[in-house]
Amino acid sequence: MPVIDPGARQRLTARFGREVEPWFDALPGVLTALAERWGLELGPPIPRGSVSAVYPCRMADGRRAVLKASPDRERLAFEAAGLDAWPTPHTPAVIALDRRLGALLIEEIEPGTPLVVSGVHPGEQRVAELMSALHGSGVTDPSFPTVERRADYLFDASEKLYERRPELTALVPPELYERGRRLAARLARDGAPAVLLHGDLTPSNILEGAARGLVAIDPAPCLGDAAFDAVDLVFWQADDVAAIEARVERLAAAAGVDAERLIAWCVAFAAMCAMDRVSPRTGPEPGMDALLELATRA
Repeated sequence: MPVIDPGARQRLTARFGREVEPWFDALPGVLTALAERWGLELGPPIPRGSVSAVYPCRMADGRRAVLKASPDRERLAFEAAGLDAWPTPHTPAVIALDRRLGALLIEEIEPGTPLVVSGVHPGEQRVAELMSALHGSGVTDPSFPTVERRADYLFDASEKLYERRPELTALVPPELYERGRRLAARLARDGAPAVLLHGDLTPSNILEGAARGLVAIDPAPCLGDAAFDAVDLVFWQADDVAAIEARVERLAAAAGVDAERLIAWCVAFAAMCAMDRVSPRTGPEPGMDALLELATRA
């Protein structure tokens, strides 16, 4: 029977609650049925992901693939729709989808190291190439949600941290957080040209793809301003405001996005991202002060 990663059980329980336990109880049988039907040889679980249990596998024809199973069936189908909408080597191809069981099979990316694991920022030119490939080729199907809806979801989700960790209110003032939320709403509604956005373009969701360049996985596709996708990569490994502003200028020039809009999106999300720079055990980490300083511009 397939092995269930204890870490995956912890991560998905933290996200979905105890209601996910019956799903995990049934998961070995689901994986076995999928492996038989799709002709897969499953490998040991990949120890990452907060929405899905993830397994590398080999197909009957020798191709390597990745199988994702999730209790959030709609989210997985939505992810598949986004990947299908990008005819570019900078995203993995969808091989199969089972909506009823909540399973998605995609091609494996080689070498496939996430940026967050390598710890190496790829530089503005490579990030710009990825963004241009996504935004220039994606099919802007009106069934995808707007970036305003995506931003609302992110602010609602992160706001719950104040309830779980009350100490954050003294470090990241809630009124500063709300100013960022209002700025994001204004940016989302002001009529910038809409492209198909990845929606969650973080260092965890970008893989090294060798000759393919950077490859984006785990999208939360939405329609809106291209600059929205760049925020996390602007902030990553930038620990002062001057470094953030310099990166904005370089990336905006390389990707062909408006630098003023990009810095505005960064200001909007700065307080939210500052929360991620506060360790529950050791407190504020490098870069938090710079994000708070940026957030005051909202």
